[in-house]
Amino acid sequence: MRPGRTDRGIIGKGPANSYGWVNLTPGLPLVCPPVPHGDVLGVIWHLSDVHICDAESPARLEYLDRFSDPDSPYAHALGDVGTYRPQEILTVQVAATMVETVNDNARGPTTDRVADVVLLTGDLIDNAQENELQWYQTIVQGGEVAPVSGDGIRSSWVGSPHIQWDDRYWHPDGPSLGQARDRLTRVHGFPEIPGLVDAARAPVHSPGLRLPWISVYGNHDGLLQGTVAPTSELQSLAVGGERVTGLPPGMDPMEITWAIAKHGPARYIHTDQSPRMAVAADGNRRLITGREFATATGAQATFFAMDVAELRIICLNTVNPYGGWEGSLDHPQFAWLDRELQSTDRPVVIASHHPSFTLTNDYVPAGSPSRVLRDEVLDLLLDSDQVVLWLAGHVHHHSLTRHARNGHAFLEITTASLIDWPQQGSMIEILRVKEDFGSHVVVVSTAVDHQAPVMPNLTNLHDHRNLAAVSRLLSANDYHQYGVPKAESAGGALNGWWSVASR
Repeated sequence: MRPGRTDRGIIGKGPANSYGWVNLTPGLPLVCPPVPHGDVLGVIWHLSDVHICDAESPARLEYLDRFSDPDSPYAHALGDVGTYRPQEILTVQVAATMVETVNDNARGPTTDRVADVVLLTGDLIDNAQENELQWYQTIVQGGEVAPVSGDGIRSSWVGSPHIQWDDRYWHPDGPSLGQARDRLTRVHGFPEIPGLVDAARAPVHSPGLRLPWISVYGNHDGLLQGTVAPTSELQSLAVGGERVTGLPPGMDPMEITWAIAKHGPARYIHTDQSPRMAVAADGNRRLITGREFATATGAQATFFAMDVAELRIICLNTVNPYGGWEGSLDHPQFAWLDRELQSTDRPVVIASHHPSFTLTNDYVPAGSPSRVLRDEVLDLLLDSDQVVLWLAGHVHHHSLTRHARNGHAFLEITTASLIDWPQQGSMIEILRVKEDFGSHVVVVSTAVDHQAPVMPNLTNLHDHRNLAAVSRLLSANDYHQYGVPKAESAGGALNGWWSVASR
């Protein structure tokens, strides 16, 4: 093994202008102490929260997001609603660029060993739709994706120049005839990028991952907007020809909490009186089941285990099928996890969409069995000497937690999303280091940007990497966070290595 350095530069934010808008800058190299020499147990490319999004779907709830805008009187009470992002039309371009990044950077930066697997920990699609799942499959397997639904000629995305004008959405093509500039451009300094909406619908070719991959089930893979359990009524909304555009007359905006609930019950809040606009119907927007997701991603169930290199990877389904965007397990899966831990002598990596601190969703309908939450899961994992690492996503930022009890410890790492800033993945290298007093496991983590240009060339919207660069720039300018003190999540904090104690 060559001397260890995780000195890959990380793209950062430049100074804000008078609107609060920032451009991006190449990052300074981040260097960690030399990594101890040891036997490589496995190298994992970790990606999470790809959110392949059919942004034109009428099953989405973009109109709710304005109630968390900085000028909304409901912003404090509702928090971050998160149902609309200006970059949501560019998820296919980002995903294809990250596939190219993985293929071009297949070797671990400190071990120089080719990665054994690409682990994608959930929210791989955005709204549990069949067409989104097809796009995801094509991206990881290789082929051409045309991120279009409904009308094949004109986009029905909320920021499209072809549909009803709404000041609260970003319109990259500029204002419609007779309209003032939209609020994001006028107040928050968003640019005009004529032609972007149509360019975002152009076919994108993905080379496909050259490494084996594993897909883990997340809440957006099984629930509408990651929160609401599909029903026949919502199925009709998804494939139908009408988009809800606002709250029904007289509804208290605090009713929005039902549609964005952390814990169930959760439901869409539209009624027969809700304002609507016509869009093109599309049967490919059909809502999928968990079994369909598993089958399409090469698994026989939504939870499973497999050996990878010298590791045992145990993939959990932490989605509460009854609703709510936080996670939990059911009892049959928990019993299966116990058996899996007892049946292997390999070092174990747990993979799930939800990290432990979000396994809080205990909602079940009356008469249904209870759910298994954080403390029970951690107790079980800490009782197993084999567990060395837990990889998750869901929270859209990098984090690291060390869990320890009675001489046994394991690390829990979350990796950032590919839809929100900083749009990074992580390379995880796992080593067994032998010392005079015994052996211990070392985990090395390196954050990696997708290899789109730092700043986009807006004269070339035909290049999907330039569109991925637009997406990253937009993600760095979350106007909901303007003026809000927040720790920078550039990924550098997880460029390092940590020792895992064992009994």
